[in-house]
Amino acid sequence: MASDANINIDYATIEATAGTMGTKLSDIATELTELKTTVEGLLQNGLVFEQASEALKEAYEFFTTQMETSANNIGEYAKLFQEISTELQNSDSDMANDIRSSLEQSRAEAAEANA
Repeated sequence: MASDANINIDYATIEATAGTMGTKLSDIATELTELKTTVEGLLQNGLVFEQASEALKEAYEFFTTQMETSANNIGEYAKLFQEISTELQNSDSDMANDIRSSLEQSRAEAAEANA
């Protein structure tokens, strides 16, 4: 438990960052598709070996799969940031409502005691 912890939450920045990540994910996916097509063309027509071509294709397919997985993780982080933002906003609202409810109850009890 940290006794000197500070909390600073900028919901707009969280949402903007998540949005940027989503946009970049789309850009990356498009680029990966274009690169895959380009490399496949190269390996079919411009860089053909009797034995090594198949190995090059397999290696590039593996690389592409790894890049797609990494790109998908960007989307997962964006989603996580949005969920954190929503949960924190809900928690803040819940705390405020609980505090106000407790305050109203204390005021009512004080008024009753003074009556």
